[in-house]
Amino acid sequence: MPVGNTRAALAALALASAAAIACERPPRLAADLVVTDAKVWTGNSAQPSAGAVAVIGDRIVDVGGADDIDRWRGPNTTVLNADGRRLIPGVNDACVRFVDGGVQLDEVDLAGAPTAAEFARRINERAKAKPGEWILGGRWDERPWTPPALPIRALIDDITNSSPVFVVRYDGSMGLANAAALGRAGITERTPDPPGGAIVRDARGFPTGLLQGTAMQAVAGVIPKVTPEQRLRAIKRALEHAESLGVTSVHDIGASYDDIGAYADLANRGELTVRIYAVPEESGWYDQAKLGVHRAFGSAWLRIGAVRAAIDPSADGRELRTRLMAADHAGLQLSVSAADGGAATPVLDLLDAIARANGGRDRRFRVDGTRIGDRDLARLTALDAIAPLGSGWPDAPLNPMLTLGAAAQRGLSVAEGLTASTRGAAFAEFQERDKGTIARGQLADMIVLSDDVLALPAAAIKGVRVLTTIVGGTIVHQRKP
Repeated sequence: MPVGNTRAALAALALASAAAIACERPPRLAADLVVTDAKVWTGNSAQPSAGAVAVIGDRIVDVGGADDIDRWRGPNTTVLNADGRRLIPGVNDACVRFVDGGVQLDEVDLAGAPTAAEFARRINERAKAKPGEWILGGRWDERPWTPPALPIRALIDDITNSSPVFVVRYDGSMGLANAAALGRAGITERTPDPPGGAIVRDARGFPTGLLQGTAMQAVAGVIPKVTPEQRLRAIKRALEHAESLGVTSVHDIGASYDDIGAYADLANRGELTVRIYAVPEESGWYDQAKLGVHRAFGSAWLRIGAVRAAIDPSADGRELRTRLMAADHAGLQLSVSAADGGAATPVLDLLDAIARANGGRDRRFRVDGTRIGDRDLARLTALDAIAPLGSGWPDAPLNPMLTLGAAAQRGLSVAEGLTASTRGAAFAEFQERDKGTIARGQLADMIVLSDDVLALPAAAIKGVRVLTTIVGGTIVHQRKP
């Protein structure tokens, strides 16, 4: 064969071989999502800041500069340009009552009603929208009204007709019931005041609709229980609300087993968009223990393995102590608070006794909703206990920017507040390896903010909005700047 033909044949063979090898080589991985042009606060001390993030599936695969992350782009990559805005890990609210919060979103909101007429108008609107259904909620405050007089049922009886109404004052000290609600509760002019309460009456002795203290229980006791359909609707409302505020995980303190069942149904259908650590009451600790459930058991979306309790120093707590001792021995996490937000000393005394009795391990006691004094801090540290930062929703707004701003005004740095509400909350639920920072291998839960919280004065943080919420690599909420 002539030399030229030989070289041509060899070249063709080389090209064919290279093509064969190229066909066998797997294609370069491309990201499903890339967030670029961002001021990334990672929460990760090994890499505190970055400019872009790449995500495959529900996990972060790379964090770095724009040039580093650009190589992850492919033809099907979703690219989110943050336009130079601050990107932080999704917020993990460590203390909420999630279903109650969702229910409250469907209730009439009387907070800020400037006049008695506006108070009545809002109730009338709800009665027209859902005729015959109970109208609940409230959080009204009559003090700004002119004149500042307490509302009475005469304001709303004619406009609510058959819809029973029971709305509560902002401080929970009293509630207003209309005629329909009073009738269902059996309250008449002959009904005596209960111990610790009062049925407010007019000059003729007829109930005005105002019920104080324990008298509210008569109406509360006839309000229908939440149906499965209402529970599901409340959860979906709560999910949407959380998404809009950048809350990507919550610890549902006091969740019922019905709530957990509803969460499980949504998780199985792929409809949970917020990660939930459900913490039911300690009285049912054996329901988890008998199944061999330990702390933080479950999936990335829904986990159980903890119980909560409130300590009342004035009550005989021997049975409660025994149950908590058994729950801890079974490997469940304990979330304990002082009744009515009291001092931490009796809580820490109990936790110390439990740790001594059951021996040392990584148990991460939680102290929630309790005043922690300076002298309690050393004991808290010695017990390896955690005082998580949480909103307490629905008793307070879920908006994490309000919580962060309040913490900053009380002396906590913004970075410390962010750490507490992201990585710190993840640690409190044994999930620091999976979430709480923007780092390789972590769940892709992130939020883009309208303003840079790290550059704002504390008083201005409450005005920051969440523009984009990403949970598990999926954009679940977006709004215009």
